[in-house]
Amino acid sequence: MNKTLIAAAATALTVGSAQTASANEAVILMEQFYEVADTRPFDLSALAGFYAEGFVDHHPNPAIPADAPVGLLYQLLADGAPDSVHNIDMILPSGDDTAIVVWSYEGTNTNTLFGIPSQDPAAAFAIAGIEIWKAKDGKLTEFWHVEDIAGLMAQLAPK
Repeated sequence: MNKTLIAAAATALTVGSAQTASANEAVILMEQFYEVADTRPFDLSALAGFYAEGFVDHHPNPAIPADAPVGLLYQLLADGAPDSVHNIDMILPSGDDTAIVVWSYEGTNTNTLFGIPSQDPAAAFAIAGIEIWKAKDGKLTEFWHVEDIAGLMAQLAPK
């Protein structure tokens, strides 16, 4: 084997190892979380299992009651747009316990979604968002997020 090939292989192993080593608990949980969130039929109890007792959403949706079960937002999305899915653009580790998730979300409003009834023909939508999730002891503990809700409402508005 020539020295250039050996050096390239060593570099590839180093980069691959560094990428593997950089994953943290939150990254792994988020990969699993979005798989469950996008599975149909949707299972709220399976998704709720990801959340720690005392989970904090730092930007709660005002349409979701404070005493609602954790993960209810994902149930509403699944009910209003059964074909909806998150396209995960990236999940980045931040420190030992945090993951940053960049996603797009698309689907078709075939049922009432956030109080907006479906239209004929049903309205397709696509939005983007970014989230920061913190994890501890195999559970999600905190959540910060920004998503294009105004864009979603504009796409779902009756034409």
